[in-house]
Amino acid sequence: MRAFIVRPFGTKEGIDFDRVEAELIQPALRRLTELGIPVEGGTTGEISRAGNIREDMFRLLVVADLVVADVSIHNANAFYELGIRHALRPGGTFMIRSETDHKYPFDLQTDRYFLYDAAKPAARVEELAFALRSTLNAADPRDSPIFKLLPNLQPHGRQQLVKVPDDFAEAVELARRTDLRGNLRLYAEEVQSFEWDQEGLRLIGDAQFKLRAFAGARETFETLLRAVPDDVKVNQRLGTIYQRLALIEPPEHKEELLTRSDQAIQRALQAARSAGDRAEAYSLLASNAKSRWIDEFRTAPAASRQAAALRSPHFQKMLELYLKAANIDLNAHYPAVNALGMLSTQICLGRTLADAWQEGFDDEDRAASALKARETLTSRLMSLLALVLETDEVMGRRDGPADPWAESSRADLLLFSAAGKANRIAQAYRLAINGADRFTLEATRRNLGLFKELGLFEPGLSAALEVVDKSIAESDPPRSVPDRVILFTGHMVDAPKRAKPRFPPTPEAEAKARGLIEAAVRAEIAAGGTMLGVAGGACGGDLLFHEVCGALGVETQLLLALPKDQFQVTSVQQGGPAWVERYHALCERVLPRVLQPSEALPRWLSDKPGYNVWQRNNLWLMFSALATGARRLTLIALFNPDQDPDGPGGTAHLVNEARRWGFKSVELDARALLAP
Repeated sequence: MRAFIVRPFGTKEGIDFDRVEAELIQPALRRLTELGIPVEGGTTGEISRAGNIREDMFRLLVVADLVVADVSIHNANAFYELGIRHALRPGGTFMIRSETDHKYPFDLQTDRYFLYDAAKPAARVEELAFALRSTLNAADPRDSPIFKLLPNLQPHGRQQLVKVPDDFAEAVELARRTDLRGNLRLYAEEVQSFEWDQEGLRLIGDAQFKLRAFAGARETFETLLRAVPDDVKVNQRLGTIYQRLALIEPPEHKEELLTRSDQAIQRALQAARSAGDRAEAYSLLASNAKSRWIDEFRTAPAASRQAAALRSPHFQKMLELYLKAANIDLNAHYPAVNALGMLSTQICLGRTLADAWQEGFDDEDRAASALKARETLTSRLMSLLALVLETDEVMGRRDGPADPWAESSRADLLLFSAAGKANRIAQAYRLAINGADRFTLEATRRNLGLFKELGLFEPGLSAALEVVDKSIAESDPPRSVPDRVILFTGHMVDAPKRAKPRFPPTPEAEAKARGLIEAAVRAEIAAGGTMLGVAGGACGGDLLFHEVCGALGVETQLLLALPKDQFQVTSVQQGGPAWVERYHALCERVLPRVLQPSEALPRWLSDKPGYNVWQRNNLWLMFSALATGARRLTLIALFNPDQDPDGPGGTAHLVNEARRWGFKSVELDARALLAP
């Protein structure tokens, strides 16, 4: 999250504004980070050495998630910048002023301020931090008097003022195409210090969504949600992510996830302006009702499952929502074809189970009339879909790019409207699933299996299922998820001239280290479940961990901060020739993955202060472990707590980060390596 500070500079009218920022504002921003809202930023003083300061100032006033404006005195620049902020952003502006007798403009006298003592600015850091947090978390984020006066006024999009660096976009695309989920989670952490963070997070989140990395995508879009709580696309995407997680998470979490999905979709619906966005929101709500409907009727015995499906309140709600979505946007084929399928289901079940159908009406005539009205509507929907999906032989196809999702809807339309044409339906589904990934195939199978359970749309349904089942059998197996992951970090073997020994290059020290690591790994194995180890390849603890895991039959991932030869120079050679040979043997046994081509950070990341390749490598190791999706995460650290931390990117850094992210921490006392 980006902050921008609007204030006078230097000492004016008895107030040292530089001191106020240093002792009050910046500490409060750091405290926000400690409270779980990472915030970075400052004044135009940070950017005055390059470019046009006015352009930078205008851009930051618009893109900053939080602006802290000190209006203690009559300062034209501060008031000018505050006016720009109020005119261009509806919220996230927080005003402060000193407890003095200075007069301030009449137009601002009705606004609320945070007061501080200019002689003791540090005295209210904690209070300012909590006030800023309340502003960022406000139910109604609008604090601009202009946007309050004009509630329908829409702010300009950030995309017009900020651009994602090309090399960052390329890195995200490469990670998506090569399924490097840990890299994407690393990038999501790193971009949060830049003014283009929201745009970068959108790219990352969309890449995670396409990879079906829903846990990571959830984290990314929830980070975005904190910055833009009323963003339609962010909430739509979150609604879909919660839906997908509800299908793969343990059943006891399903209703919570569906409720979170409903809430995100309702936020999107409240902010939606276009018919397309509103139609999509109602379609997503219908999909949630569909999940609840399926869960409900599946609890019934097989013999009464049809009746349970017909009677379910979730069925009626689902149908109403699909119809509402289709009615809002007649060009949206997804809700229309789903409404057609559910109407056809209701009609089939209503004919088969006349008594159950009539339970919802006062008499038989009304029940029959309602069923007839639904039959009429299905005919109209079929005609509409024939035009929308470009299947009408006379009308033909429209100009413009083809809709990639239309083939699936065409297959569904054929199933619902011509179930007797089995061969034709089978061919339609072959076209629809051509090139589909495993998740899409299984989702299609789930929908068709639903109708199979209810005994509908035969013989076309069985023909479609045969096609889909064959494709699933021929596709790659689903990504395996280990039950537990061990992330390892540990000291390297001491360099020859190290002043304070930590891992002496002696057979005795190595044997002790191996014994400690092996005991810890065996304890994890004893806990049960499939396992994966993740570690670097440095001489000492890393190589010992890989060797121990190999001997115990535990698969490992070898993650190198630098290319193989460069990593050998920086992190292996100090141990001597024997360690180099063991390193090469490991690289032949376990194909290494490489973080970056040199010690220089990527260009898009080079402005991140106090950051280097070794800090980045530690985070990459950790996020790669998180990205596996394992439910049990353990950090094993061969660590000497008496030694000074070995600088940014050392063992202590990863230990602290892993603790912060909830890893179970198993710390092996490396002081044992120093014992005689």
